[in-house]
Amino acid sequence: MLIRKTCLETPRLTLRPFLESDYEKAVELFKDPTVYATYMLPDLKTEEENRKLFNYFQKASNDLNAFVYAVSYQNAFVGFINHVTKDEESIEVGYCIHPEYQNRGFATEALKTALEELFRIGYRIVKAGHFKENLASGKVMQKSGMKKVEKTEKIAYRGRDHEVVCYEITKD
Repeated sequence: MLIRKTCLETPRLTLRPFLESDYEKAVELFKDPTVYATYMLPDLKTEEENRKLFNYFQKASNDLNAFVYAVSYQNAFVGFINHVTKDEESIEVGYCIHPEYQNRGFATEALKTALEELFRIGYRIVKAGHFKENLASGKVMQKSGMKKVEKTEKIAYRGRDHEVVCYEITKD
């Protein structure tokens, strides 16, 4: 397995390590009600918990053996993409774009770029999933070339059971 690149560039975005200057926007993203409802994040009640989660992402984004990137547009933090689980040949990713920047194609652009990098470094299969009610995330996966698979999962999150629709893409 090759080591991932520190930064990835697209025509509009940079996927890069988390910077200290991202803290305020990242915490806004972590706590946004629409994000909170569809992206599995811990319940952040204190400044200490905010800092701990941000520090986790910042540290992981600087670890070239992890797959974690901040997504920036015109030098502003707009979201992130990260691995959820991984083994020798497959990896599951998640992504999140700040609601202020949604509906501009940023998630699709970031995911397509991440897929290219994941295949380059040696993964054969990339997986992702979304809560059934989060149709926009499914569209991002489809636009990125991922295909829905027959497997679905049930996950309890925020006091509700959610059906997770699973997608994957295999390296050609």
